[in-house]
Amino acid sequence: MARFNTDIGRFDYPNSGLNRPEELGCFSLDINREFHDDTSQRKYFIKPSNYDNVSFDLTRGYEGMVKRDEFKDEQIDHLLKWINNHELGNMQTHVICRRGLLNRLMRTMYAKKDDWKFAVSLHKGTYYLCECPTDQSLAKIKHMMGEKDEEMCGWGYKFEQYLTASSADSDPTPDLQYNNCETFYTVVKATIGSHTLVYSGEVDAVSTDEPFGEHYVEFKTITHSAYKLRNWWTQSVLVGVPEIVCGLRDDAGIVTKLQTYTTQDLPTMASDIPAPWKPNVCFNFLDKLLDFIKSNVTIDDPRLVHLLEFSGRDATCTRLPMDSEYAFLHKWYTHN
Repeated sequence: MARFNTDIGRFDYPNSGLNRPEELGCFSLDINREFHDDTSQRKYFIKPSNYDNVSFDLTRGYEGMVKRDEFKDEQIDHLLKWINNHELGNMQTHVICRRGLLNRLMRTMYAKKDDWKFAVSLHKGTYYLCECPTDQSLAKIKHMMGEKDEEMCGWGYKFEQYLTASSADSDPTPDLQYNNCETFYTVVKATIGSHTLVYSGEVDAVSTDEPFGEHYVEFKTITHSAYKLRNWWTQSVLVGVPEIVCGLRDDAGIVTKLQTYTTQDLPTMASDIPAPWKPNVCFNFLDKLLDFIKSNVTIDDPRLVHLLEFSGRDATCTRLPMDSEYAFLHKWYTHN
């Protein structure tokens, strides 16, 4: 077992950050979570005329909501299907994974109470990373299955329906069936340090407004006192989302005002809060962890998995037996 020192002082030095992510493609998941190599789930941001005077009832239609199975581990299967349909040789990448894992890893130094675990396999010179459920994450999902908590988790999806349409010249249809299954993903390529990565990330909508030109936008709902700047920043910067539209809601799920944040401004805003976080620390941690993975995972075999785990102290890397329960690269992918 190899160990990775997570003392924050090791990562607090200048960093050039992440280069602007380049979009390689996209894909959609339908209401049954089936993969489609198309833009069928892409939505467009329809701006309200007055951000200071809206009335969005996020509880509207909740009773008939079609809910995603939160306990089903989809691994990186959808991304692998997209890669199967495209020419991997043109990607020239060191790492393939999902944005969600990178997001979690970048937050590690400021979220040491949050455990993580992921499997790594080296296949044809590329490192594949696949996040695995932890006891902590499964307990959190189970806790959120309570009636009120579960409904509140769904409010963000209803918020999107108030602000989006299937085309830029259409109107939002908040009376549509309430579901959190249909999603649209971008696939991007980015570089941090010496590492080139290809990963997928869910995006909420496309905006065609200035000053950014056509771009992706992220939607959030919060109460007036709850800001999660670090989480918003890591999630958005990884896929090049420049704008976050936030709905200020009350405890009953009524949004009365919208506010826009620029992703690049979030670190500056964070410097004014207690125990601020630093982007360079987030980037350097990810950069050095990828160095650690490359140093310890050296056998090129999709049936072999190394398991990386973190629970507040040093991260560990353990080589597992061949064809372990954590193996995640399917024959339909490796034999293609």
